[in-house]
Amino acid sequence: MSKRISPPDLEAANILLTELFEEVNKWESQLAGGIKLPVGATVVQRLRQTEISFGNPRNKLIFLTEEAFKEAGVELTPIFRKQMGGEYDFYFMSLTVNLRPQPGAQFRWLCCELDFSPKGKSEPIVQTIFPQSEWRTVMEWGVGMTLGLNENLNWSVGVDGTQETELANLAGHWKANIASKNKLKGFVVVPEFTYEAGRSEITAVGEGGSTCYWYIQDAEMLKKTTVEFATVFKVPQGTESIKLRGIAWAEANMNWLTANLGDVFDELDDRFKNLLQQKDKAARQLARGISEEWSLALPKT
Repeated sequence: MSKRISPPDLEAANILLTELFEEVNKWESQLAGGIKLPVGATVVQRLRQTEISFGNPRNKLIFLTEEAFKEAGVELTPIFRKQMGGEYDFYFMSLTVNLRPQPGAQFRWLCCELDFSPKGKSEPIVQTIFPQSEWRTVMEWGVGMTLGLNENLNWSVGVDGTQETELANLAGHWKANIASKNKLKGFVVVPEFTYEAGRSEITAVGEGGSTCYWYIQDAEMLKKTTVEFATVFKVPQGTESIKLRGIAWAEANMNWLTANLGDVFDELDDRFKNLLQQKDKAARQLARGISEEWSLALPKT
């Protein structure tokens, strides 16, 4: 999948979830005699109470210079030396997304979209993003990674020394950009990269534009999950500040949700029955998420 997925309307999703909770609770309370909050309503309530939050993009906003790369033993390629010398200022930035499901709540998608502005001739340009699908094998090892940048401003990854056997078995194109942490050749931007999404499918798109997005699919995203989304972007030299808009959302596992509505499903209003039978559409319209905007002063040292 490389086609952009439009973010959900988060305000409408909150309203719809509240209405679904009230509808399910009404019918289940009748069946249970009003004694306790029944199963289906509890499941919808746990979905409603699941939280998503952003970290602070200023926490890891780093000005990239040719001198800093040289000090790390990295000689940039001519095109990037030229751009850094008189055309663009380059920056690394990472932003965490934290998914906090309520007990028992199941999700299948975690998505993040970052949009840089202003637009037009001063528009920021995304150079590269991380994580990407080609790094999935390494990320599944489940150990802390060191994230660095090489001479092409592509990613270099350092892994724990206990993974030497796995490193030896990697294909040739991998070995050029991955090593044990003490042998990593790159300008280190994140000593301990955070990725807790486990064995997931990753789609990442956005290089060369001002908007980038990630879709992470996991059939059983059940626990607290923190994912760090990283970008290298450039702006025309002299740019003092930019704006950043972020939206992150999680879509529920609809098989889990509908299975717990079994006792009252046939009693629900037709609009809910019709929606829940269209699982992909329902997952989007019932998504949990957050949207934030930041004005970022760009460091010059």
